[in-house]
Amino acid sequence: MREECAQLETQLHAVTKQCNNLNRLLEHAVWDEGMVVEETILFDGSLDELLELIGPLLKSRKWTVNGRHETTVFLRSLDSVLRVSHGGKLLALGTLVNAALEYLSVHNDG
Repeated sequence: MREECAQLETQLHAVTKQCNNLNRLLEHAVWDEGMVVEETILFDGSLDELLELIGPLLKSRKWTVNGRHETTVFLRSLDSVLRVSHGGKLLALGTLVNAALEYLSVHNDG
């Protein structure tokens, strides 16, 4: 047990040293505005309109996110760059996922 604790202390010391080195590098980093600011697309329309537009893509088997073809993962990724606003209110990701899954169940061509 004592040897394990000594090994863990050594590993912790190495991690702390790496963190300190990284902090020193980041202190002197020059941040480009394009690296920091996320650009988000705002779709000002109804959820039904959005689903009609992206429906063929959702039904397609031609896309993957990190090697997976899962609707929820796709919508989470899409939500990071495209926000839906209708009547001045932003739609939550859960609302988009539920509506998309319902859309796919109704418009299943298979």
